[in-house]
Amino acid sequence: MMVSYIGNGAYCYANSTAMLLESIGERISPSVIEVLTGVGFGAVWEESQQAAWFNGDHTPDAGIDNALKLLGFTAVGSPPLSEEDGAPLAALREALSQGPVVIGPLDMGMLTYNPNHSYLGGCDHYVLAHRMDDQFIYIHDPGGYPHVKLSHASLIEAWKAENIQWKRRPYRMWAQPTRINHPSLQEIREQAMKYYRNLYSRTIEWAARNGRIVNAAAIRVFADAVSKGDMTPDSIGNMKHFLFQLGARRAMDTADFLKDFAPALSELKARQAVVFGECHTHAAHEDWSMLSQALNRLAAIEEEIVEELLR
Repeated sequence: MMVSYIGNGAYCYANSTAMLLESIGERISPSVIEVLTGVGFGAVWEESQQAAWFNGDHTPDAGIDNALKLLGFTAVGSPPLSEEDGAPLAALREALSQGPVVIGPLDMGMLTYNPNHSYLGGCDHYVLAHRMDDQFIYIHDPGGYPHVKLSHASLIEAWKAENIQWKRRPYRMWAQPTRINHPSLQEIREQAMKYYRNLYSRTIEWAARNGRIVNAAAIRVFADAVSKGDMTPDSIGNMKHFLFQLGARRAMDTADFLKDFAPALSELKARQAVVFGECHTHAAHEDWSMLSQALNRLAAIEEEIVEELLR
């Protein structure tokens, strides 16, 4: 029996999107939004970081677009912007005149209201902006910082996202959400399953074109690197503070969302959540041998997930 988890988690873009929808009276769980982004499906090996990232080649900003679509919403986005003539700030000011705005990815190293920002350079983040004056942007940061402010200069540096790998382009925003249809839960689940299948197909094709290692193979390379001690300090920090605990929550929320609709996939995601939790515990204790073994179990589950979705 799977016991639901309620508590903290690094759901910044799902939480920010939920706040955006709440602003028009639409209350939707961040857990559902996170599942519908599809970011928790697949894995890709990053050689430079000596780690596998559990999101295939799929970026959170693309995930926000898809979650809104599956839920029956559209939102005003930002055209490609450059820093010339203050275009990003002008676009944000215009958007905020109509209501709150999700912005991201932001480089957490520039978010100076966070006491730990100097240690977080290169980590991506999403927030809800709700006001702007001549000096500051006023923000609800779902990482635990409501009603904080950030200078225009710091925002622009963060919003450039120069060191953020998982983005399509800088200066992205989502504003003025509008409901365009009312899909049933059954319809949302059906479209989500199609989306997950497409994600895996695209990731496999992308890997073949670019010589990348993905999915179960990526996790096994990760397991081998861990067993040999071939890890960077950044990789170790990421494992201890982010990667596995986020993976566990995503997998649990996906299992819960699909349990009455796709029971086989739901059961696989529930098993995956348990092993993610084991991985976190082993990483926290720096028990690399046991972590390597758990990662190999994750790889076996990943093979079953791919087979279940693509059969």
